[in-house]
Amino acid sequence: MTPRPDTPSTAAQLRAAVRIAEAARDEVVLAAETEFWHRIGELSKSYHGAQQDVADALGRQRDYVYKNVRKHKVRKDTA
Repeated sequence: MTPRPDTPSTAAQLRAAVRIAEAARDEVVLAAETEFWHRIGELSKSYHGAQQDVADALGRQRDYVYKNVRKHKVRKDTA
């Protein structure tokens, strides 16, 4: 392992690179969540009672599915 650098600028550059990587990760995670809930929303409208079946398949309450579909639908429409 290389020794820790003496210059504070190297540590600052490292922190900046970590922040950039973190922002990129957060963006990808949000896009995946939005796409997932968009698809779940489509599946929930497949037939009468599908929302409850989707909730059961996810191991969640129907209200949880409904709220997340609505939350991510708003995000997708504004993006």
